[in-house]
Amino acid sequence: MVKTVDERHQEARLDPGTLPPCENEAECRKAAQSGEPHALLALAQALIDDSIEHQDPDEALKLLERARKAAGSDAETINEWVTIIEARVHKKKHELGEAQQLEMMHNEDA
Repeated sequence: MVKTVDERHQEARLDPGTLPPCENEAECRKAAQSGEPHALLALAQALIDDSIEHQDPDEALKLLERARKAAGSDAETINEWVTIIEARVHKKKHELGEAQQLEMMHNEDA
């Protein structure tokens, strides 16, 4: 049985140890439009883990802030996830910065 996006996100809300699964960027963005913290976290994670083509650590940080503000009664779990994903965002930003420097050096040598 194939589950809808809404069904998968509902299941993720029942298990705070998991983030909602998104199979592509459009699905992630559609879910995040709800403003639901778990959906925002899932998109932030996707923006840094190469599970979608578009990678944007800066957008991920903005989404994490929105998730933190929208956490409500689930604030402790959401804040734990925000902290984990923030660390991954900063690592991704560092990796992208290094890749950009290598590309610049390669272009200068050419």
